Amino acid sequence: MLRLLYHLYPILYTLSLLLYAPLYLARILAGKEQPVPILLRAGCLPRRLLELPPKRGPRVWIHAVSVGEANSIRMLVQQMDLPSDRLYISTTTQTGQSVAKRLFSKQATVFFFPLDWRTSCRRYLQAIDPDLVILTETELWPSFIGCVKETGTPLLLINGRFSDRSFERYRRIKFLTKSMLDSFCKLGMQSREDRERAIQLGGRSDRVHRVGNLKFDYSLPRNPEAIQTSRKLGQLLGKDRGRVIWVCGSTHEGEEEILLNIFLALYREFDNLRWVVAPRHPHRADAVAELLRKSSLNVLRRSQIEEPSSIEPHVAVLDTIGELAHLYEIADVVFVGGSLTPVGGHNLIEAAHFKKPILFGPHMENFKEMAGFFLRSYGALQVHSSKELETKMKELLHDPSARTWLGQNARAVVRQNQGAVRRTLDLILECSPKMIHPEND
Repeated sequence: MLRLLYHLYPILYTLSLLLYAPLYLARILAGKEQPVPILLRAGCLPRRLLELPPKRGPRVWIHAVSVGEANSIRMLVQQMDLPSDRLYISTTTQTGQSVAKRLFSKQATVFFFPLDWRTSCRRYLQAIDPDLVILTETELWPSFIGCVKETGTPLLLINGRFSDRSFERYRRIKFLTKSMLDSFCKLGMQSREDRERAIQLGGRSDRVHRVGNLKFDYSLPRNPEAIQTSRKLGQLLGKDRGRVIWVCGSTHEGEEEILLNIFLALYREFDNLRWVVAPRHPHRADAVAELLRKSSLNVLRRSQIEEPSSIEPHVAVLDTIGELAHLYEIADVVFVGGSLTPVGGHNLIEAAHFKKPILFGPHMENFKEMAGFFLRSYGALQVHSSKELETKMKELLHDPSARTWLGQNARAVVRQNQGAVRRTLDLILECSPKMIHPEND
């Protein structure tokens, strides 16, 4: 059965790509999706991989799917301290690629992950010739994993997790999932529950380790331009004139309209309230700005902050990549998006870094353990409806001391849960002792 499925998988995978293609094109034309270079992902290697220098030591390939994964490995990459010709980082999404290039362009070769065809995967593996392949979170691609296994290259999963949805999906094909998990030398999981789920899906208990969440080992990279932008935006919104700023980060389609209605209701009672909306996907900024303008709000886009204007904005829309973390510094209250609609939530740590009071909605499935840490330590508030979000916002706007208390608790949660980078480095050394210490080459 397993052998048959491996033969059928490329056909099913190709059919799924063909069926998705019209929807993908429609989303691009509607501005809801950013195109990725299909030819590169199909196996046409980029020049930077075709012209690699001679191999001078063991190489590592890290796959970081999108923005969150790219940010999560930053401290790990820094601690590994590999020469740029020995580190290769791939992403799947265009936004992830932009963030990875901004973070790692001087430390690594950054490129798009190949489509899960054996020919594509083999071409990339042959070009890079890695001595260790690292996948982040739950990126289980049968063809890629099979190709890595054929080469005998150690394969490691880091910051691994199985959400409720992905666990059920993988459990339906447990015979295939077990085969993939058996291909890893080690599985570094985020939580105790993630470790138990990996074992239930067929991972060997002696290879599955709970190492914590890399996102807690957070250090905001210094970015003078982003810092200047944040402060300029705060000035334009009236921060120095006593305005209170509500930052809604990583919002998704359907959430902005809900948040807009809440802001309008709050503004009737708190006319000193100002708002920052940061769509998770910046290419949606046009649609978001248009939605806000229909409500007669004065809207400022981040890309327009240098344009002179005598009108004080009610709301700013972040339409750039890589600046949200710094914008949390000017916030008085933060709402983390992807949680009012069933997306699964987003990272809380960037806001907690600045000691900000954090709210999020009912859908935090992708960050369940992290959300639990914050809730148990009174470092965040969870709401279960738009009405409850409006009520909690009113309470916090009336009570600055409560905002301070929540923010301090949030920062404490981050400090108490650090250490995943060190434990992950230990797993890397167990899988490939030569990887970090070139003197062992």
